Amino acid sequence: MADNHEHGDSHHVDYKKIYFTLLVLLIVSVVGPFFGVLWLTLLTAFGIAVVKANLVIQNFMHLRWEKRLMKWLLGASLLLMALFVAGVAPDVMNHEGDNWENLAAKAATERGIDGEVEGATVEGEPGEGVADAEQGEFSAQAAFNSVCAACHGQSGSGDGPAGAALDPAPADFNDPEFWAERDEQRIVTVIRDGAVAVGGSPLMVAWRGTYSEEQIQALAEYVMTFRPAGD
Repeated sequence: MADNHEHGDSHHVDYKKIYFTLLVLLIVSVVGPFFGVLWLTLLTAFGIAVVKANLVIQNFMHLRWEKRLMKWLLGASLLLMALFVAGVAPDVMNHEGDNWENLAAKAATERGIDGEVEGATVEGEPGEGVADAEQGEFSAQAAFNSVCAACHGQSGSGDGPAGAALDPAPADFNDPEFWAERDEQRIVTVIRDGAVAVGGSPLMVAWRGTYSEEQIQALAEYVMTFRPAGD
């Protein structure tokens, strides 16, 4: 009886400790993006994912009490997953394949996202006839295509590939209703401090840690080029 009691205690899960741990992780995950530092946001997201996975493995999959064989099976599964990611990553990062072509990525590369090619506006796109606002090697259009177009789309219509999964949906800069109560200063504030600064969604993070005030102003001016004429 004593042996069974001791064995049962060894399997006890401290749910209260797990609850408070998850609560702290939740607070960290919400506060992290407010600093507007990209590496900190990524570290927060992936770090919390690792901690949560460890909690599940240790307390709910009971691997700390399983035989060594189970741990080897888990390790082998993780290794196979890593090999799979390493195998498909080169194709994913390419701009084209046998039956597909990433037009947005190719166009952004041609315009020189890293400032290697200083492009003006692209014919047929919003902003036509309006020169890129540049600060040295900085190109507002290239910056928009690099960090904004994934959600807002290169045309500013809110139809970027990552925007489809967001709730609320990204803003449509071509919609007159969007500009009904917005001006350039508000756009500057949102880019610099994130949408939460004006009561918006925390999904739009702050970029003050990435761009200078002059670059943020230039980026806001480029966003203004999507505004329909007469609004």
